[in-house]
Amino acid sequence: MLWILASVSFALLCYEIPTLVTAVLWPLWHNPNALQTDFHYYYEAAQRFAANRHLLYLASDDVIAGFAYPPPAIVPFVALARLPLGAALAGLTLASYAAIVVAIRQWCGYLRKNGFAVDPRTALLASIVAIALGPTYMNAIFGQVNAFVLLSAVAFACWLDLPAAAGAMLAMGIWLKIYPVVAAAIALWERRAWRAIGWAIVAGMVIAVVLLPIVPWAAYQSFISVVLPARVDKTAIHIANQSLVAFLERFRFTPDLFLNWTGHEAVTVSGVIRALNLAVAAVAVLFFWKRAALNAQSRAASTAGVIALIGIVAPLGWGHTYVMVLPLVVTHLIALQHARRFEAVMVTLCVGAMMIPAGRHLPLDAAPAWFQNLAYSRYLIATLLLCVLPLDSRLRQA
Repeated sequence: MLWILASVSFALLCYEIPTLVTAVLWPLWHNPNALQTDFHYYYEAAQRFAANRHLLYLASDDVIAGFAYPPPAIVPFVALARLPLGAALAGLTLASYAAIVVAIRQWCGYLRKNGFAVDPRTALLASIVAIALGPTYMNAIFGQVNAFVLLSAVAFACWLDLPAAAGAMLAMGIWLKIYPVVAAAIALWERRAWRAIGWAIVAGMVIAVVLLPIVPWAAYQSFISVVLPARVDKTAIHIANQSLVAFLERFRFTPDLFLNWTGHEAVTVSGVIRALNLAVAAVAVLFFWKRAALNAQSRAASTAGVIALIGIVAPLGWGHTYVMVLPLVVTHLIALQHARRFEAVMVTLCVGAMMIPAGRHLPLDAAPAWFQNLAYSRYLIATLLLCVLPLDSRLRQA
């Protein structure tokens, strides 16, 4: 099964790399207005911020677009904005793939330390699948930063023997996109994580203080009092959003309203769905906590599950946000050789479901709306299944 998935993934890479270069990077290298990517938001925010430190956040930025990340996140983009947009995006793309490769290598080392037999060939095949997976491709196509968010969460989990370094990586990830704060839940079964969390708090404050000459305190005030309140109860119903919240909200709409991007996809999430989202997150963490008590392998699986949970519970869990599922995917692929037939088939189907980019329109227009929502929410469903599937017979017997 792993050889089959790796072969398909290699074929995907042969398609993805030329497409990324010819359809995105090369056109934007020659004309920054050739097409719109998420990177434009970062780049334009950095340009206006460099010109006026009070213009980091704009009132015109809507709830599902524009620069809406923590103030320190703008600093690396100020440096990139010194380059033409196309060159800056090319640099970010190369750095993103490098970050994913490093994160996967770190994770494979973490699995070895926790009792997994990770031979070089299996690690290579699993890495090829992870690099070619739909979320990884979407992260590059949109010029997103989730590869670095993933690296911060993985480094936090893997470097607990070095609590100061682990905490610093967590702090940098949180200041980049907040999401890695979810990774702190591993402290429930990894006692060493508490020291790292303490260091993360210290590092977070140090980063903010050191950057004050560049990022003024007013930016933090705007982020807390304006940006977060405006977005905390919002989601997007377009199929590119694979979060649990978006999945539940789509049941209220007809397919034509979530298949086409026309600007009306942003909706206010009901209190019931927000509560349900929090309940699912809490139940998932409790499930991981209970499973982590079995053995070292199950602790590693629970840690991967917590990192993957970010894409599920984030209201704007876009397809590219699901790069956070890569440690969970790699863990299952490495354990695939020990899986029973049903488990191997389920893992293969789940990974296969995530090979297609999340926003891709499928020939399902004649199907009922509820079925289309299920099919288009495949990243969410596949990740939930991978979270609960046992890794192999050894875990079940432990």
